[in-house]
Amino acid sequence: MSDFNDNDDYELFKQAMANVTPIEHDKIGSHRPARPIIKKQISQETVIEDTLSDDFVPDCGDFLEFVRPGIQTSLIKQIRNGKVPVEDKIDLHGRTRDQARKTLLSFIKIAQQQNHKLVCIVHGKGYNSEDGRPVLKALVNKWLQNIPEVLAFVTAQPRDGGTGAVYVLIKRPEREK
Repeated sequence: MSDFNDNDDYELFKQAMANVTPIEHDKIGSHRPARPIIKKQISQETVIEDTLSDDFVPDCGDFLEFVRPGIQTSLIKQIRNGKVPVEDKIDLHGRTRDQARKTLLSFIKIAQQQNHKLVCIVHGKGYNSEDGRPVLKALVNKWLQNIPEVLAFVTAQPRDGGTGAVYVLIKRPEREK
């Protein structure tokens, strides 16, 4: 316990600070000139290709589902239940990672140009992969989430491939003004 009261503490503080000169500001000046910002011109395809790299392949479960904000849950439910007609379908079985990625990108682009609303992508279940894991399935799951034209995707009905395929909701093409 202190023998000082609050006034004594204040007086001691004032005495200790009597010869202190206040500083003008607390900013430290930079000793190096700022480097200019150089903006690279990058095409949308390059950005998509980069985000579709398969350096890291996350594990995925049996059922896949991804929905961008703003998509109605009732539409996703209809797609999940097979109530929306599939307008085109592609099978990626037997393709290498690179072939599958290029085929997928091309397929989505053409589907959008043809104004398709829903397509089906068969990726397989991984039964024939070296370690028994569904490699293409995990990659398709990752890739589709990074393609801006993809609004949503869900695991397909058994008649269309079940857990070895996904229904993909495609964004309508932009109208030219």
